[in-house]
Amino acid sequence: MTPLSAPLVVVLGASGGLGASTWAATLAWRLSLHLGECVLVDGDVRGGGLDMTCGTEHVPGLRWADLARLRGAASCARLLAALPCGEVPLLSAGGSGAPVPDSAVLDVVGSLRGEVPVVVDARVGAAVTSRLLEGADAVHVVTGLRARQLADAEALLAGLATGSGGSAVGLVTRGERAVTPELAEVIEHLARPHLAHLRDDARVRRDGERGDWPGLRGALRDRADSVALDLVERRGQGAA
Repeated sequence: MTPLSAPLVVVLGASGGLGASTWAATLAWRLSLHLGECVLVDGDVRGGGLDMTCGTEHVPGLRWADLARLRGAASCARLLAALPCGEVPLLSAGGSGAPVPDSAVLDVVGSLRGEVPVVVDARVGAAVTSRLLEGADAVHVVTGLRARQLADAEALLAGLATGSGGSAVGLVTRGERAVTPELAEVIEHLARPHLAHLRDDARVRRDGERGDWPGLRGALRDRADSVALDLVERRGQGAA
């Protein structure tokens, strides 16, 4: 049985370009500070890789292509020691595009989350994502506030209603300005807890261009820290 101190959080971007990967990386870092450790996992195993988002593309260590033949449970300690590490250990696609069986992804994530908290930056529509959602403790859906983006979020949430295994699903919104009363009504219509609102911040983009880990400063860090602390507290209450 997975310890209550080791949650699995799955992050999904309802639309492209909203910074779901940035949110996942920042959340993993803040969770590591509250829980002692956390690992960030790239759920898009054929994508460009979270390495580029986190500035760890030149750090040696195993990527998904190196683990494609793994079967069954593996040592969490050995996996962590072999991964590239920025603010937290990171298992990235590495941009190789190499095929990785869903079974290997599930075995690796299962081996890790038995010991440490795991944040997965998942890809909407991937078959393995549905399996990951079944065992997730929390699902964070990142959505914009424009009409098309909200429609994307509503469609994604409708699918999660029957496919997330009872996980706690919450919204992280992203937009150019603060949430107005009118937008708050729209968010309320989505019928999920509103975890955080992230205003567009040019500093986040500049930090990424410098190769810094996302969210080391500013509002992004503060919002992720608040959400991470709430998750830790709720898990602790569940253990009481």
